[in-house]
Amino acid sequence: MKNNLLRKWHEKEKSLGIWSNLPDVHLAEMLSRTGVDWICFDLQHGLMDYSDLTRLLPAITGVPVTPLVRVAANQPDQIGKALDAGARGVIVPMVNSAADARQAVAACYYPPRGLRSCGPMRDAMLEGLSYLGTANDEVACILMIETEEGLNNLDAIAAVEGVSGLFVGPMDLTYGLGLAPGDFANKRFIEALKAIRAACEANSLACGMFGYDAAMAARSLEDGFDFASVGSDISFARAGVSQALAVARGEELTGTSRGGY
Repeated sequence: MKNNLLRKWHEKEKSLGIWSNLPDVHLAEMLSRTGVDWICFDLQHGLMDYSDLTRLLPAITGVPVTPLVRVAANQPDQIGKALDAGARGVIVPMVNSAADARQAVAACYYPPRGLRSCGPMRDAMLEGLSYLGTANDEVACILMIETEEGLNNLDAIAAVEGVSGLFVGPMDLTYGLGLAPGDFANKRFIEALKAIRAACEANSLACGMFGYDAAMAARSLEDGFDFASVGSDISFARAGVSQALAVARGEELTGTSRGGY
């Protein structure tokens, strides 16, 4: 199965995604059919685990949405199991050095490009062993830059062969810079984003942003990011209920954007 997100990146197309935190199969099915380019199932902070992933990924099979998984940690077993379950890419948190980047890359790709162990459970069921001949070309290895250490090693991280893209966790990045959480208008934060985008451009990598809402996602794409989330299943539910109540009560609607980044 082709990775449509990688194709978009290669063709310099922007893409928008959804963050999934809730382990509900029906919700995943619905979200995958909204026209979104990708869905990321969050095993780091989401209310789901690997057993949920084995139900959620099959639920979105057959639609042109790319399934990503944010793994809980930069561990080969976690990355390998997410890919074996049918993910087309992984988002790896807390990558702080070139060594961290090389470890993530090695876990994503089969030899000789990497060290991924062979056991593609879901893809082998759907495609047979022919999957092994194309897997390395269809996996996205996306690394999160969210600490000051990661920023200090940014150029070395971005230069590691096999990295597909870098991804910003904005709240953790403000923490990492010693700023107030969510101080996205701070000059140091904005300069950090510029540095991340520059490193991606210099190494032909896709550059992604965790967007808390549609406005933040739109600003990110306008400012040079290649992909961004427009919100999460939880934020959509909360915003929908808030809007419905405001309309029913005759209250003035207010925006939910966090401002700046």
